[in-house]
Amino acid sequence: MPSAQNFDQDIRRILARLRSGKLRVHIPQRRNLHRKRPNSHFHATPEFFIQTGGATDFDCAGETFRLGTGDVCVMPRGVPHAEIPRDLKTPYGIIVCMNPRDELYLMRARSDVPGRILGYSPLHLGSGRGHHIFHYLDELDNLDALPAPHRKPYTRALLEAFLIATSAELSKPATPAARPGSPLVAQAEAFVRTHVSDPQLNVAGIALTLNCTADHLSRLFHRHRGLTLSTWIAQERVAQARDLLETSTYNISEIGWACGFNEPSYFIRIFRRHVGMTPRQYRLTRSSQ
Repeated sequence: MPSAQNFDQDIRRILARLRSGKLRVHIPQRRNLHRKRPNSHFHATPEFFIQTGGATDFDCAGETFRLGTGDVCVMPRGVPHAEIPRDLKTPYGIIVCMNPRDELYLMRARSDVPGRILGYSPLHLGSGRGHHIFHYLDELDNLDALPAPHRKPYTRALLEAFLIATSAELSKPATPAARPGSPLVAQAEAFVRTHVSDPQLNVAGIALTLNCTADHLSRLFHRHRGLTLSTWIAQERVAQARDLLETSTYNISEIGWACGFNEPSYFIRIFRRHVGMTPRQYRLTRSSQ
């Protein structure tokens, strides 16, 4: 799988820079967790960013920093953040590593027009080891509790474990693609998975980002996937909510916000429609098994 090999090369380069002591690592403070903030979004699991070109200006609940080419960022779960792409000496480019539903998900992104980030070349690895791998990033939440002399080696050890585990998954033999199809559909799915927590996510906005009409995108998606894009977005949100109900201690409202539902009542209604029970009932049922 060429895309997995390419991602693995990027991961190995970052690992080498980490071991050489030359890697710049940005970890925003954990504040205003799971709070709705204008023009920002947050995820229920950590994210890992690798800046491959240009720079990204991050605004994390008032804390701002620039991620330069060759730098990495660990975005803690629940931190509201906004990103502005910048073309500098090199064109903007970034790799995003995410953990949707115990999967390992990687995606490249570029900026096709000023201020807009467009994902491409998504890679899903459904090995069931996503939570295990991203647990290393979660452990960085304990950094401030350590004595100052231990923080740098602690960070390096956890990042090394994360990068090695990610590289190991990328190095496994490829399985045949289950659903080949339209690149535009793949781009739409990649965009949804990285913006699923955004309550403003809709077909018209996705189509605008992908430079096509909403009607064309809807027809193409239905032709290749057998359901409407709106229905698929709802399914993705509910699937992520089910995973969080099983694996996290977030309350119902926090899970709804993390999955892109603006109001708890709307989250409960959509969840019941897809699952046949309320989120609270689902959590109680799963915890008793």
